[in-house]
Amino acid sequence: MFSACVIHGYQNGSKFGFPTANLQFQDMPEIEKGVYAVRVFITEGLFTGMLYVGTRPTLKLNELSIEIHILGFHGNLYGRKLAFTILSKIRDEKKFQDAAELVEQLKRDRLAVERLAVETEQDVVG
Repeated sequence: MFSACVIHGYQNGSKFGFPTANLQFQDMPEIEKGVYAVRVFITEGLFTGMLYVGTRPTLKLNELSIEIHILGFHGNLYGRKLAFTILSKIRDEKKFQDAAELVEQLKRDRLAVERLAVETEQDVVG
């Protein structure tokens, strides 16, 4: 399990319809660049999330970013700690031609994360 503090980012996720919690770790974890399905633990409960680890090449940013889009959560997490576990890697980091192509891929990623979350829950229940 990983835990981190939520910090302010560039707000690009919100502009694209995928607001994210940008994470700052006390000790940087060793996680390969890419998109992952995760379980997120916050005081409001347990959520499914879409974790991104990378340098956001489509947006021409260079610093490493670790951020989570939390499905079904609407609220302010700035300054709070959250914890997460990785369920599965969805895909590697990729540079897209433009923001529109990136948003379309994010929609596909979210569907993959939702499917995986349902399958994982069925494994736990079944």
